[in-house]
Amino acid sequence: MKNISRSRSLFHYTSGEGLLGILGSGTLFASHYNFLNDKTEGNTLRELLLPLLEKETRTFVPKLIKEGIIKPELLAAHGANYYKDEVGKMFDSMTAATDSVSPYFITSFCMHEEGTSDHAHGLLSQWRGYARGGYAIKFDEFAIDELTKRESAKCRLQGILTDSVHYRDLDKIVSAERFEGFAAALFKAVLEQVLPNAVRKLTEILGDKTPEDFADPYLSTVPFIKNIGFEEENEYRIVALCNRVDVAEDGDDREYKPMHFRHRPDGRITPFIKLFESLDDDLPIKSVIVGPHPYQQSQCEAVGLALSEYGIECPIRASGIPFRE
Repeated sequence: MKNISRSRSLFHYTSGEGLLGILGSGTLFASHYNFLNDKTEGNTLRELLLPLLEKETRTFVPKLIKEGIIKPELLAAHGANYYKDEVGKMFDSMTAATDSVSPYFITSFCMHEEGTSDHAHGLLSQWRGYARGGYAIKFDEFAIDELTKRESAKCRLQGILTDSVHYRDLDKIVSAERFEGFAAALFKAVLEQVLPNAVRKLTEILGDKTPEDFADPYLSTVPFIKNIGFEEENEYRIVALCNRVDVAEDGDDREYKPMHFRHRPDGRITPFIKLFESLDDDLPIKSVIVGPHPYQQSQCEAVGLALSEYGIECPIRASGIPFRE
């Protein structure tokens, strides 16, 4: 969990269409994590955690075999890959079960420190991604966090988190101490379904923890660790766990947060949600950078007119990066 004393500058890079959509609707789009550009999204935790789960599994499977709960033939049939394969399947099943109830959706920002070139002109790699004319909208971190609290109170979300993304020393974040007992909880949940009469013995061997006991370390970690190749982005995220349409707990009278779908030029359909759609507050927009563009000056004027039309007052500046498509 983050622990900071001052609000940081968050820049959301977007296209002209995205800029006008944000200004006109007062919302931010959060995309389903499985449809983001990073093909390893969500898998970084899996790769770091599986060796820890496999090591833990090796400590209790012999006990389960001794008690006749697991047949030794099963272990022999799979050979040395048994432990790795089993924890992999169980981890994937848990992820699928989570997605079937409340998959998580992500809105991304880049953090640029005030006084730096990136803060003044934007990040070149982002402008390359929006080569035909991009824009960077600066938001206030603390004000965004306050909106997420109100969103969670009003809408049917399992949770909504905000934090910066980590790229280095990930083994310290995904530590054996944080996830101790996770493998046993996964095994116990599966075995209790097929051996309901062995619950007492399973608890003696595997303990009394359940996969739900690890929901917090899992969900507070999986969206906030990424491959070091993305480090330049210095990303900050809003992560919303949105209940699917058929999921509602008794007594939860918060309004349903609908999923939307957009069609991309490459033929893909991407699920997303609109954050802050039902709130009355204005988005905490602090400034807008107009990226490199052949008509940059006229685009600055157009953005100024758009901001004025929607009643938003903030500085506009043109990026000084001399990028040309």
